[in-house]
Amino acid sequence: MISDIQSMLNASSGKQSNATNSSSNNILGNTGTIAKLSSEIKLIENLSLIKFQGSESLNFQGKPAQLLHATSAQQPFTLVNTGTPINISDIQNAKLNKTNSQQASLILPVENQSSKTGVNQNSPQVRQADNLMMASRVVNLTVTSVTPATNNIGNVPLSTTNTQPTSLAPQTSSVQSSSTQTSNAQTTNPQTVSPQLAAASIQAKTTNQPLTVNTPQLATVSDGKAEFPILSQTPLKKGDIVRIMVDANNNMQVLPAKTSATVPTVQTEALKQSLPKQLSLGDMSQLVKQLHNLNEASNANLPPQTQQALKQLMQNMPTLGALTTSPEAMKQAIQTSGLFSESLLANDSKTQIPADLKLNLTKLKDTQESIGPLRIGSVPTEQIANAIERITTSQLRHFSEPNQINTPTYPLHIELPIKHGQSPSFVQIEINKDASTAEQEKQDRRWLVKLKFDFEETGRFDARASIQANKVGILFAAEDPETVQKLQKNLSTLKQQLKDKDIEVERLDAFQAKLDKEKVNIVKTQSLIDVRT
Repeated sequence: MISDIQSMLNASSGKQSNATNSSSNNILGNTGTIAKLSSEIKLIENLSLIKFQGSESLNFQGKPAQLLHATSAQQPFTLVNTGTPINISDIQNAKLNKTNSQQASLILPVENQSSKTGVNQNSPQVRQADNLMMASRVVNLTVTSVTPATNNIGNVPLSTTNTQPTSLAPQTSSVQSSSTQTSNAQTTNPQTVSPQLAAASIQAKTTNQPLTVNTPQLATVSDGKAEFPILSQTPLKKGDIVRIMVDANNNMQVLPAKTSATVPTVQTEALKQSLPKQLSLGDMSQLVKQLHNLNEASNANLPPQTQQALKQLMQNMPTLGALTTSPEAMKQAIQTSGLFSESLLANDSKTQIPADLKLNLTKLKDTQESIGPLRIGSVPTEQIANAIERITTSQLRHFSEPNQINTPTYPLHIELPIKHGQSPSFVQIEINKDASTAEQEKQDRRWLVKLKFDFEETGRFDARASIQANKVGILFAAEDPETVQKLQKNLSTLKQQLKDKDIEVERLDAFQAKLDKEKVNIVKTQSLIDVRT
């Protein structure tokens, strides 16, 4: 929920006189970052292009709402959307139309479907979101100390000139202020009060009734530049974070603590279970080779159900030739790499589920364990379970907070077993986007792709590509000098093949280098995204 704080931005008497506003501004002038929030909203220009930074869901005035965090000309601000939630994952920019000083609407682009449908070629590909409320960026206040509240702070009364609590606006909580700069004659010695002192009362529960203070806490908070006291109905402790923003009515709003804070804990607990069990990449590669040999052997003497599950696993592994000649084959291989298994099941993808690596490994393990010994030939089913854990660990590394609607987070890491020659090998793929082109149009952004190979006949080598529109730059790095020579010998052929596909080659080279070994790099929060081409 959002609670309305009227402490430091509105005069406690509720009057809108110039004197009151002046005294309120004097208080704000001594509260660091918070003092700037109100004026920052006014800097947002009408019909300006804005860029979304993220969003979150909460309750506003008793109803579900969405906070849209955005920037305009590098000025951060917030929009409160109480209508239909806006999925900003595919929206790079939108146009802001300020209806008045407090409200705005957005003109949002719509993915152009004309190339697919062949109709409405000239129709505008935009939609509009109305009745959005303007607000400042979100600021975190850190609780630096907490003491039981009394009727006085030195010579400063905690009550305002009104002895009765201020009435609340509907569905909001009011925060009262006391400062000798905003109180009337009841404060007899305003000169004794520090100009940085502004007391506020925060009530986390929304209500339509006047605020009644029952044993509040006095806490000192800091915005990073200045400290000031607040009165809180909600228990606070040192180190707690109070999230606030300022709306266009010049009221400071308390935001609820992010409930997503429990998500990393769930993710961490899952990683604690999965990470110790996972196979290393080398062991994973060796396991796949053993299963390949069992599938090829005529004397394996496996149960028919196990043979069928093993055959399905090996038949659906992509071949190097298919991946290098067919973009659709590469797309299929990424989608069935195991990272998106649960998504395939949820969407009942009948063509991709039979080819999914994680699902096929799970089927092989479960089949063997249900009918026979806990090993397939010389391979323990526990080792297959540990291979599944490696895929699960990779999925967990790409999880994000479920109540955030963020743009995808990169890089995306994928491991593909591919058949090449007599035995399969693993290829590691890393897909990232160049941050320097993030502000450009979608079709003009630069993508960075890294592929790691380790074939018996070549040793370890990397291919690193930079892709922007129809331009590409590719570098090969190999440890074996003979592999470098082979790569250099074939560069001219590769360049001609790319030109034949109308791809402009900006750079193409191969060199020898010592390559890094596999690293255990747990990503804290990354988005598990869908593959799109």
